[in-house]
Amino acid sequence: MSRWHRCSARRGWSIAVVMMLAAACAEVDPSATVSNGTTPGTTPGTTVAASTSSPVTTTATSSTTPTTAASSWTTVTTTTVATSAPAAPTTSTAPSPVATPSVAPATTARPLEPGPYPALAAATAELAVGNIAVSVSVRRDGATPFDRTVGTRRDGRAVDADSPFVIASVGKLLTALAVARLSTARRIDVSAPVPWEAMGLVRHPDWDTVTVRDLLDHSSGMPPNRGDWLDDPAPCSVPLTTAMAAPPTDTRGRWRYSNGNYCALGLLVEHVTGQRLDAATDALVFQRAGVTGPYLARDGDRPDSAPYAKGTARLLRLGGAGEWLASTTDIADVLADVTDDDLVTMRWPGIFRDQYGWGHTGTLDGAKACAWVLEAGRTVLAAAVSGETPRTGGGVCDRLLPALAADLGMWAGEPVRVPL
Repeated sequence: MSRWHRCSARRGWSIAVVMMLAAACAEVDPSATVSNGTTPGTTPGTTVAASTSSPVTTTATSSTTPTTAASSWTTVTTTTVATSAPAAPTTSTAPSPVATPSVAPATTARPLEPGPYPALAAATAELAVGNIAVSVSVRRDGATPFDRTVGTRRDGRAVDADSPFVIASVGKLLTALAVARLSTARRIDVSAPVPWEAMGLVRHPDWDTVTVRDLLDHSSGMPPNRGDWLDDPAPCSVPLTTAMAAPPTDTRGRWRYSNGNYCALGLLVEHVTGQRLDAATDALVFQRAGVTGPYLARDGDRPDSAPYAKGTARLLRLGGAGEWLASTTDIADVLADVTDDDLVTMRWPGIFRDQYGWGHTGTLDGAKACAWVLEAGRTVLAAAVSGETPRTGGGVCDRLLPALAADLGMWAGEPVRVPL
C-alpha cells in the first residue's frame, strides 16, 4: 500500500488532505528512501494483493493544495472519495495463457474538473522522493491534461514531458505494435513459423516450429537467461543465438517471460522491412501518432534525455525487448493511437491486464516505467523513473493507477495484474 493510501486510511478524507499529508509521509516514512537490491534484467510487474472494490461516492470541494513537489501552491477543485473498508487481501496467481482474465467492471468515470488531478499529483510527488528524475503523463480524449516532471536532464536542464527516459520493457509495446501493423498489412503472418533461416539466425532445429504468436505471447519456450541480456554491448542476436543453441524449454506452449522473445521480434521487423527497428517503427507507428522522439540506445546518449546511471550502452543486447528510450508524452500518444486491429495481435498475455485496463511495466536497475490504457482506450497513463524507487515498474503502476482511478471516479482497489 502506498504512503498516500496509508495516510488516508480514513476514507472520508478529501484528496486535498491526502495531498498535504503526502509530503509529510514522505518525510517520516522509512520506505521513502532509495531501494537497493533490484534484480538485473527486464521483468514483468509484480502482482499486488487484490482487494474487493467498494462503492465510490464523490463530493466536489475546493481547497488549496500543492500541485507538485517543486511547484507553488494553487487553488484547485478536488474530490472527496468515500468508500467502505476493502475486504481482506487475497493472493492472485497467473492463469493459463489459453484463458483471458476477466476485468472487473469499474464505475462510470465522472467528467473531470479543470485543473490538475489531485490524487495523481500527490502520488507523483511521492514518486519523486529519492529518485533522479520522474515524468508522468496522462492522455485523455485527445488531450494531455496532466504532465508532471521532476529532476534534470543529462545536460543539466530541467526534465520535461518530452525528455526521453530509459523505459525498459515498456519498449516491448512499441516493438509489438510494429509487428501488429505489419500483420494488418499482411506482411507478417503471426500464426506462421518464424523465418529463422532467412533472418540469418543459427538455432537448434526444434525452434523451426516456433511461431510469431509464440514470441508475442512469451510461450515459445525461450529461456529467460536474465544475465545474458545486459552489460556487454553487442546486438541482441548474440545472446539470442546462445539461447537458441538448445531446444525450447519445457515451458513451450505456456507463458514464461523472456527478453529473447522480443529481441527476436525486433529482428523480425528489421528483416521484413529491410530497415533498422527504429526507422521501421517510425514509419509504422510513430508518424501516425505524431511522435518523433523515441530512439534506440545503440545511437548513444542524448543530452536532452533523463540520466541513466548505468549507461545506455548496456541496453544494446536487449534490442526490441528493452533498448528503447522515449518520453512519457510519446508513449501516451502512441498508445492512444492503438486500434482494435492492433489488439488482435497485441493480446494478453503478451500485454498485461488488471481491473483498470491493459499495458506493460518496465524494470531495470536504475530505471522503472509503467504504461497503462484505461477506459477502453479513452485514457492512457505513462510514467518513467530514473532511479531505484520503487523496486519495479509494477510498483510504479501500483502507486499511480489507483490515484488516477480515484481522480476519474473509478477506483476499484489496488491493481491485480496478470500474468505474474
